[in-house]
Amino acid sequence: MPTLRIDRPYWALALMTALSSGCSDSPAADSPSDAGADDGTSPVDSGPVDTGADAGADSATDSATDSAADSAADSATDSAADTAASCAPNVQVLAIRTLSFGEGNSGQWKKFGFDLDGKTSAGDWSGLCQPSSGASAASSFPDGDLGIDNAFGKNLLPVLLSLDPTWASDVNGSLQNGDFTTLLELTCLAPTGDVAVLPSKLFGATSLGAQPKWDGTDKWPVDPSLLSNPTNPESSTLVYPTGSLAGTTFDAGRNLTLVLAIPLKTGAGGAWIHLTLHAARLTMSLSADRKSATAGMIGGVLDTEALVAEYEKLGYALGICSTSLLGPLVTQVRQASDIMADGTQDPTKTCNGISIGLGFEVQPAQLGGVGPAVPASASCP
Repeated sequence: MPTLRIDRPYWALALMTALSSGCSDSPAADSPSDAGADDGTSPVDSGPVDTGADAGADSATDSATDSAADSAADSATDSAADTAASCAPNVQVLAIRTLSFGEGNSGQWKKFGFDLDGKTSAGDWSGLCQPSSGASAASSFPDGDLGIDNAFGKNLLPVLLSLDPTWASDVNGSLQNGDFTTLLELTCLAPTGDVAVLPSKLFGATSLGAQPKWDGTDKWPVDPSLLSNPTNPESSTLVYPTGSLAGTTFDAGRNLTLVLAIPLKTGAGGAWIHLTLHAARLTMSLSADRKSATAGMIGGVLDTEALVAEYEKLGYALGICSTSLLGPLVTQVRQASDIMADGTQDPTKTCNGISIGLGFEVQPAQLGGVGPAVPASASCP
């Protein structure tokens, strides 16, 4: 396949996390029957229609139910607000300063990510999902160290490096220039000791407009796309309610969802590629003063077809939609599938997910005001 050259590209990851299933108190968590009752789309009962006293009783019951639901929602909101207020003196905002992708020719990818499926794949492929698009098991399945799942680092990172060998360093150069970062806000962070429940929130940050000082004074503009109130930079919808700190190790939890927004610059213009990681984890080692962290690790699973759709945005930005180059790239994406999209394995199904792992370090920062929204990107038809 001919080598593509991206004109000074850079990849910038904005790690956006959302609550895993069962941890959300948003209306979307309502049961199907509740949703149908709310929007009027529930099936019509073929039995007799209630009238008179029965209808009045139903109305009273519905009213009482709605009132109870509203009261519970208000209580949860008040509780969250009270927690935030009581934790105000112990809130620490951290900004990603460096990102590591496991690039290198000595198997560096093997150390990035987590063992997501609880299996060590090294020659015995039984119990695993079926390879996709004609891929061989020996190519798709081998794990990294201690069962780490990172098919992206093993099979797709070399493809990215073939497009431009310097894109990983370009990412870190953009971080150092203040072009972007990701902000992690830890609440109720005690100055010493373990913390059994340490909630946190993540924010995407847009251009700082200057080179960061990394000393806690940088006020980063917040990406509004995942705020509940796009005018309030504190209103992140991306919350970890059950994180913890043991010794120096912060663990945001398990089975999370993270969204990565990747800006790509090419000679033809720019594009944003969004990736969603399922069954994800995030950990890091805090410094003694708890104002910075090293050995940060992110791991999760990309839905294969969602990644294919994002590659079509890349193809549009590179101007290769109608060429013979995009097809082979898309095939390589599908062949990298090594896991189910929910982080499990099912030998009766074709793999539909791609595991990924990244490393990072963070420094102290502040939330600024709301910045500009990430623009929508065109895609190959």
